[in-house]
Amino acid sequence: MTQQIDRVRARSVAGTVIDRTAASLGRRADTLVDTNDLPMAIVVQKGRAHAYFYPGFVLVVSSAGADFAIIDLTEMEISYETSRFTEEGSIPNDAQMIGKVWAKSNKNGTRDRRFKDNRELPVMRYGHVGLRSPGGMDEALMFSRDDACRAFVAAANDLQRILRSMHRGRFAGGHTSITNG
Repeated sequence: MTQQIDRVRARSVAGTVIDRTAASLGRRADTLVDTNDLPMAIVVQKGRAHAYFYPGFVLVVSSAGADFAIIDLTEMEISYETSRFTEEGSIPNDAQMIGKVWAKSNKNGTRDRRFKDNRELPVMRYGHVGLRSPGGMDEALMFSRDDACRAFVAAANDLQRILRSMHRGRFAGGHTSITNG
């Protein structure tokens, strides 16, 4: 969840406050799909579900295992952008620091000397992935490795293009004929 803030009142250079939840990303399968392959899996819906990225579809399963949804990968909107994030917590080992700001600052970004315990905060480059579907999935995920994040979205978008072209060829009169000869 994001929320706009009054930068002057907060004495901050940040214009948005983000409520973050830690998530794990890895390769694992759900028991609903019988496969030897391990798809990429990530925690979504603030820990209430897991999304499993199979070739062609995304399986979303509630953490309790009672509910699930299957989303056609071609219907998903998967977006990427680089994000500058002022980190107040622990810094991930694989993140790239791109600058520093003061926790309490003047309008021009300089240190506000009225605050005795004012400290510099690192500004990190993170990758931001957006996942949306017509059925209501709307996830915003931030990753400490911007390069890996960009590569994942590029690969997912390439796969979507391939699947869409196959879908158009199959249902738009395109077919392969097999002859016995």
